[in-house]
Amino acid sequence: MSSDTRRWVTVQPLPLNSVKEPTPSPSQEGNTKSPLLGGDLGVGKLLRRWKARSKTATCLLFTIYFSLSVTGIIYAGDRTNIPLKNWGGFAINRSWIYDALEKIVLAGLADQALLNTKPMSRMEAARIVAQAVRRIEQDQSNDYSDRGHIEDLLYKLIKEFSNELAEMGVRTPLNKEGQSRFLGLKPVDHIQFGSAFANNSQKTVTNLGKRFNEGINSDVTFDGRNQLGDFLSLYYQPELSFDEDITEGRLVIGYAKLTLWNTELEVGRDSIWWGPGYRGSMLFSNNAPPLDQVRLSSAEPFRLPWVFEHLGPIKLTTFVGQLDDDREDFPDALVGGYRISLAPSRFLEIGHGRAYQFGGKGRGYSIKDFPGTVFQFTTSEGVDDPDDPRAVNNVMSLDATVRIPDVNRYIFIARDMSLYGEMGWDDTRKGWIYPKEPGGLVGTYLTGFLGDPKLDFRVEYTKTTSIMFTHGQYTDGFTHKDFVLSHFVGTDGNEIYARISRWITDDILLGLQASKADVGPPKSGLLHLPREKRYSLGLDFSSRITDRSSIFLEYDFSRIHNNNFISGEKENDHLFRVEFTYSF
Repeated sequence: MSSDTRRWVTVQPLPLNSVKEPTPSPSQEGNTKSPLLGGDLGVGKLLRRWKARSKTATCLLFTIYFSLSVTGIIYAGDRTNIPLKNWGGFAINRSWIYDALEKIVLAGLADQALLNTKPMSRMEAARIVAQAVRRIEQDQSNDYSDRGHIEDLLYKLIKEFSNELAEMGVRTPLNKEGQSRFLGLKPVDHIQFGSAFANNSQKTVTNLGKRFNEGINSDVTFDGRNQLGDFLSLYYQPELSFDEDITEGRLVIGYAKLTLWNTELEVGRDSIWWGPGYRGSMLFSNNAPPLDQVRLSSAEPFRLPWVFEHLGPIKLTTFVGQLDDDREDFPDALVGGYRISLAPSRFLEIGHGRAYQFGGKGRGYSIKDFPGTVFQFTTSEGVDDPDDPRAVNNVMSLDATVRIPDVNRYIFIARDMSLYGEMGWDDTRKGWIYPKEPGGLVGTYLTGFLGDPKLDFRVEYTKTTSIMFTHGQYTDGFTHKDFVLSHFVGTDGNEIYARISRWITDDILLGLQASKADVGPPKSGLLHLPREKRYSLGLDFSSRITDRSSIFLEYDFSRIHNNNFISGEKENDHLFRVEFTYSF
């Protein structure tokens, strides 16, 4: 790919008078009847039925799918989610697409984008890319003439979302027809071969509940996405992993999504990440394995009419999912929550969320108690009877992100800067009253660090309290398969984290990260044990070999004191990883 191929002029759409604007959804036209949160979904029963019939349903879906695929691959606007898993490297905790979108928005190429509620659909991401392309096209005053350092990044986003841009009527040299079809079938989107060596059994951080056993660990995984019109989406990611002792297969992610107007209903297994944090969240991150869930959300951000228009774009989401069946407290307990995010200005994004743990085997819980649980019409204060449905575990959060493009006008340290923070409260009382001791995280992200346009720097600090992610009845804590659902530091933990990365060429990224963390035990019965003290250093290398293939290399070292919460126990962990990804 020559540099001439990536010049701004080559990635511009047709002039604005020839570009068809996307048809707004009813909610975007001022319809106040956008999807509301809550409602009695009967989700526990629904999830159990779905798991019981998953084999039959899977066989039926794949029969239909492959019978349709013989007609060949054509494209439709894709509303599948951008997975949190990172395909191909170029990021650590999530897909490279989210990191790229953050940089595009931070540079001022897109206004009032909502990035802190993940996952987002491919169509939602494509609208941000379309806005960036149009912003550059209209740059008559040359405000972005010196933004060449993100030229290649934008080119890759245009290439990734060329079909979605066509659905919106945006034409580029990568999709000159400027139109889409009714049916989109992609049996395999990526395939990835991975191998790792660990000197000790160890967990990874924010990696979909990934564990590595001592010795050689290998895996092969692929994903596929399919779209019927603008309303039905199907995504799946199976994985086969094996080490020196066992071979295991699992469905990492798999769901079906129905989109009507501006409402999405998703049923299946998926990860969510709420909040601006890079290493975790006060509510949900991809630290734990994906949850079997039912999720209802706005398909895309919408605006309210009248004076509420000043709130900017708004996105709503609510879900309920099922935890693992081998919990020691209440097997098959449910977890759910809601989140509201909005952007009142191009510089500010605000979010509020709530998570709750309820139900499970051995609880006196009925579906009539569900709405009160969601919105805390009842209270958890002073309830000790495990048969009382009011005895739920609940966590709330507030977060904000401030984005400042061209901050080098005021300070020399960076070209663009974002400041973000999140506060979390456990065991809220009477619905909306917060306890006095919040936990939280704060961080900053700097692009064009120290005047180098290809150098990025991030630093983040997290602190949790002695009651966060714990509960008197749910003694296994706010966990799924022994992984904390929110932030890996757990209860009464803290972490200081820093990462610096640089693009060596347009296709090679080198990253260095370091952290110091005190990690608390995830279960209430272990809170008296000493904290694990971890000192970690990691080096990663990502490279595009061809337009379709890439390789990712990583080495992590951790020095652990009080290993496994045993006083005085020390351990040195080494982890070597290599992943090869091919995109179809």
